[in-house]
Amino acid sequence: MRKIAYLAMDAHANHCVLGDMDVDGTFRGTQTFSTSELNIIKALENIKAKEKYLTLEECNLAYWIAQVASPYVTKVIPCDPKENALIYKSSNKADKVDTKKLCRLLRLGELKQVYHPEKDARAIFKAAARHYIDLRDQQIALKQKIKAMYRYWGVIDVAGEAVYSVKKRHDYFKQIKHLQIKNQINRLYTLMDETESMQGNALKAMKQMGRRYPEIKEFKKIPGIGDINAHIFDAFIQTPDRFANRSRLWRYCKLGVTDRSSDGKPLGYRRLDRSGISEIKALTYQAWMSVLKGDNEVRQFYSDSLRRTLSRVHARLNTQRKIIAVMYGIWKRGEAYRPQLFLDPLKSGVV
Repeated sequence: MRKIAYLAMDAHANHCVLGDMDVDGTFRGTQTFSTSELNIIKALENIKAKEKYLTLEECNLAYWIAQVASPYVTKVIPCDPKENALIYKSSNKADKVDTKKLCRLLRLGELKQVYHPEKDARAIFKAAARHYIDLRDQQIALKQKIKAMYRYWGVIDVAGEAVYSVKKRHDYFKQIKHLQIKNQINRLYTLMDETESMQGNALKAMKQMGRRYPEIKEFKKIPGIGDINAHIFDAFIQTPDRFANRSRLWRYCKLGVTDRSSDGKPLGYRRLDRSGISEIKALTYQAWMSVLKGDNEVRQFYSDSLRRTLSRVHARLNTQRKIIAVMYGIWKRGEAYRPQLFLDPLKSGVV
C-alpha cells in the first residue's frame, strides 16, 4: 500500500471522473462512474493508500460530494475554479485531462481552497438566506416588468409604489385599452403577489434559524444594520475563524483593494477587487446611506474619515470596511456591541 494518493474529481450530474496521482507525480489514470453516493464511496475505497487527499472544483454538487467523501479520505479540498487557469483556459479540455491537471495542482499545493461549513446547520442557514435573496430579486424584477409594460402602452405616470397597490391597480388598468394587455399585466401582478408571500415565508424561516446565533442580536445594535442585514451577514460569513485577518474578510466582501504590479512597477491603477460576495458589500452600503440621516457613531466615523481623506468615496469605503470590522470583531471575541468601537481612533481598523 502506498503512502499518499492525490485524488481529483470532475463532477457532473450524470457521471464523475476520479483521477489518481502518486506523490512523485506519476498519474495512475482515472475511474469513470455514475454519480451516486454509493459509487463515490466505492471509487474512493478502491484507492489503496494510507493518506488520501481529494480535491474537486466548487460547483452545485461540491458540498454534497465533500460530505459523502469526507469519511473515506484524509482531507477534502474544494477549490475555486476561477483560480485554475491551467484547466479552464486550456484549449485541450476533457474530463480525464482536467482531473490529471487538478491532481497536479493539488500535489503542488497550488489550489485556492473554498470554505465549506463543517456542520449542516450553518449550510442550511446560508441556503435560507440565499433563498430569501433570490425571492427578493424575483420580486424586484417582476415590479420592473410591470412598470415597463405600462410605459410601453402609454401609461407614463407609474413612478413610486402606488402602481403595485392592490387598491390602486384598477386606476392604472383603466388606462390600458387592450384586454389582452390587461390580462398579461394581471398575470404579472399575480406572480408578484405570490412571490411577495413566499418572500415573507422565506424571511420568517431565515429569522427562525437565526435565533440560535447570539451574535445576530449584537449586529442589530449597530446603526444602519437592520434585522435582515444582520442575518444575511451572519449566514454568508458562517464563522469569523475562517479569515486570518480583516484584510481577507474585506476582500471576501468585495471591499479589498487590488494593486497589480510587475517587477515593482504598477500595472494600471488601484481598484476594488471584483471577486467576493456583492450582497455583503451592498448591505454595508445600505447601512452607510441609512446612518447619514441621523446622528450616531457610524456617521461620526464617516465625518472624521471625510475630514481626513477629503474624499467622499474613500470615506464611504472606510466606513463600509469599519462596519464589517466591528461586526467581525465582536463576533470573534464574543463581546457585546459598544458605540466606542467606532469612536476609538486606536481601533479604526481601516486603510
